[in-house]
Amino acid sequence: MKMKKTWEVPVILVQQFEANEYVAACWGVGCSVSEANSIEQSLHNYDPNNLYHGADHCGLSGNQVIYDDNNDGTADRMVEVGTDGLGTLNCTIYTDSSYSTQMGVSAVHTGQTIYWTTSAGNKTWHHVGTVFNTVPGHPNRS
Repeated sequence: MKMKKTWEVPVILVQQFEANEYVAACWGVGCSVSEANSIEQSLHNYDPNNLYHGADHCGLSGNQVIYDDNNDGTADRMVEVGTDGLGTLNCTIYTDSSYSTQMGVSAVHTGQTIYWTTSAGNKTWHHVGTVFNTVPGHPNRS
């Protein structure tokens, strides 16, 4: 039996990560609805017949979504989805409960308590929540 010898050209394949429009951040945050409703009450924004914060809306961590608008791998903005008929709301993130000093979403880290607002029409909601790691050992990796 005669063996054929063939030459195979060496080939290297490189796969490049191509981010889509949203960043698959490894952290999440849900609104602490009881604390947020207390904040609304202290701001005279609270109507007990119309709960401003609900566990089935802003209280769900999956309802806060992070986007990388320019595909550079850095989070650019956070929005709230799954609202009670209000559509997608832009989130403005703040450093503390005074809601006076804004911070970028790219500065958020696990374990941090963040404060954010959303608005629709003439209403503004004041949210608060503690950021948690959704993939243990890999915070903020997309």
